[in-house]
Amino acid sequence: MKKIFQYLGLLASLSLHAAAWGDMADNGVECSVVMEKTEFDARAAFPDFKLVFTNKGEKTVRLFDDFYPLKDNGPNIFIKIFQKQTRGQKKEAAWYNPRYQIERGRFLNFIALKPGEKHEVLIKDAYLLMLYLKPFRRLINGEKYELEVIFRDGYGEPGVRRKYVGRKDFSVVDQSPWR
Repeated sequence: MKKIFQYLGLLASLSLHAAAWGDMADNGVECSVVMEKTEFDARAAFPDFKLVFTNKGEKTVRLFDDFYPLKDNGPNIFIKIFQKQTRGQKKEAAWYNPRYQIERGRFLNFIALKPGEKHEVLIKDAYLLMLYLKPFRRLINGEKYELEVIFRDGYGEPGVRRKYVGRKDFSVVDQSPWR
């Protein structure tokens, strides 16, 4: 009987933390990454990708439209590329962190997502944004990687800060005609 209560307690604990494991926030909005190509050559530019926000909840949700707040700067998102290694381990290979702070004025733009509705944000020229880490300072042909994109929303719902995370696996393959 004691074992049964331990398992029930464990299941209850896991179900309460399940929202933190997946790509869905506690308000029912799921963030996913859609890449144009999931296989490309390391010599090619990193492909453009889309962030897709889908409201899978039952209420209308408001997102703060902060993806491209300034015309001359990159998007206000965090991008990380991890090299997949053996035994499920990951090693950070590249990242992008916006290097600006915007003072919020009177005019804040929001996106309202009704239940079942999607909103797509195209992230262009990501290859210009990325900072590659040592020792190679580039992606390597023949390796598998994971793209992780994080959008932090502190204005969509007053007093609540949410983090939306989208992930996508891709691989870098040699596409030279001489192989």
